[in-house]
Amino acid sequence: MKIKSRNEVLKDIIKDAKKHPKNWMAVFGRDRERLSHDYYVFNPSIGIYLLKEYQKNPFEVRGIGGKIARNIDEDIEKEITKFAGDFGIIQGDIRRIIKNMEKGIHPQKIFDAAIKGKERNLGLSIPVRGQASSSEKSFSNLKNTLSNKQKQLDSKFEKIVTDDGLYDAYG
Repeated sequence: MKIKSRNEVLKDIIKDAKKHPKNWMAVFGRDRERLSHDYYVFNPSIGIYLLKEYQKNPFEVRGIGGKIARNIDEDIEKEITKFAGDFGIIQGDIRRIIKNMEKGIHPQKIFDAAIKGKERNLGLSIPVRGQASSSEKSFSNLKNTLSNKQKQLDSKFEKIVTDDGLYDAYG
């Protein structure tokens, strides 16, 4: 598995979503041992991505991730759909959004166009959408099922947060 930065993983997911726009799913949860927010994002045609991130400070989110599996077990899909709600990855071009607002386009119209999948030129799009679960049970089951495949990612994440001082006690 190739470990990439948070932004590189998101770009990979968005690129895959352009080829396979339907059937995306996700499971969100907390890795309390490593103090990370974990996001499993997957599609039956693509595989499973894992993104681990943390809030370094109020202005910066840091994280890494990678594709941890090429196939999705049917049991995983069934588990997710039991507790699923909607999710999406939003892409925005702030300059374009501001320019359109200055032209008199209401922010709600920009948002509504993105929800409907129209008018990318307004500055906002949602290239990845599907069902997601934040059920602790779903998260634990998925984490346990894939634990062998994510050891390398967990180890790299621990090094990054250790270097950033996340595990240091305040004194």
